[in-house]
Amino acid sequence: MPNIKSAEKRVSVSATKKLQNQKIRSQMMTAVKKFNAAISDGDVELAKQLLPIASSKIDNAATKKVISKNAANRKKGQIAKTLSQLEKGVIVVKVDAKTLKQAEQKAAAARKAEEAQAIKAQRNEAKKAKEAAKAPAPAKKTSKKTETKSETPAAPKKRTTKKAAAPAETTDEIQ
Repeated sequence: MPNIKSAEKRVSVSATKKLQNQKIRSQMMTAVKKFNAAISDGDVELAKQLLPIASSKIDNAATKKVISKNAANRKKGQIAKTLSQLEKGVIVVKVDAKTLKQAEQKAAAARKAEEAQAIKAQRNEAKKAKEAAKAPAPAKKTSKKTETKSETPAAPKKRTTKKAAAPAETTDEIQ
């Protein structure tokens, strides 16, 4: 923490400038990403419309000293070159590292899900095979004449409640 008033002011000024620089850099990168998305979709018309916008955002960042002039010229040259290659028929797809990593993660997740599904199917098949081996052979059908009453299901039992036993009368037993 700064102890001197001028040092405190420098900290606050640098913090505000950092936010301004982040805003300008974010606007520039967004414009370039939109342009690259149009290129990857193969949309020449949209890319032609977005080229001057992206170039102006890059120039703005260079004039505000967020990026150097040489970096700005290099970026403008790259996007102009990709547009001209797309117009000539050479397909150029710009993929940043984040998009590439996300695609790899999706592919890995899909492979993992397929493997899990295959393992689950194998387990189910093994389980069915075990159950089939344990199940007894089907019994022979019997004719109606040989059926007995014991084979038929019994009627459900009625529920009885217990009542308090009444004392037995002694007069009936004695006589």
